[in-house]
Parts: sequence; structure tokens; C-alpha cells
Amino acid sequence: MIALPTSYTHPYIDLCWGWILNPEASKDFLKKFLVTAPANKVFTFGGDYIPVEPVLGHATLARRGIVQALYELVEEGWLDLSGALALVDPIMHGNAEQCFNLAEKTKTLAAWQEG
Repeated sequence: MIALPTSYTHPYIDLCWGWILNPEASKDFLKKFLVTAPANKVFTFGGDYIPVEPVLGHATLARRGIVQALYELVEEGWLDLSGALALVDPIMHGNAEQCFNLAEKTKTLAAWQEG
């Protein structure tokens, strides 16, 4: 699965449900992905919950796994601390914002609502 986003322009890896299904495997996958593929090709959090309550637990699992993955990469010498910290914003939401062009869509929606 890691080969697809490294070889092609459009594939992205979405871990949105991975943290709930298997947090340990998701953490291990994220570590392997970050040392192999472009970091801008992974989305690490999201979901399609209708009630908002489960989001808190899901976010806690995801954040815990992401922190652990980045910590281990620093400890193992793959990243330095500043590099790991610089990845947090993009992998948590910046990659998705850029991929789905949310800034432009937000501007378009606001203009449409103004009439």
C-alpha cells in the first residue's frame, strides 16, 4: 500500500478508521509510511460519525498513536524533534485541507452565501 502514493500522483493513504480497528498496527504503519513515502500523502484522522460524542475517543486514540509513532521515529534516529513537530499539523489536517482544496471551497461557499 505504501508503494502507491510513492509511485503515483493521486493516491493518498487515509487512516481515518485505522485507529479504532487496530491502534497498534496503525501506529506501526504510520512509522513505516513516514520513512518511506512523502508525508503529504497521508491523512491520519477523520471519520463519518453522525453523533459527535464518539469523535473524542477516536481523536484520543489517533493522537496517542501519532505521538507514539513520531516519538519512536525520533528515538530511533529517523527524525529529529523539530522534524517530528513539523509533521503534526500537516498529517493531522493540513494534507487533507490541501488535497481537497478546502480554502478555495470555503471562499466559494462564503461568496455564494453572501448572494
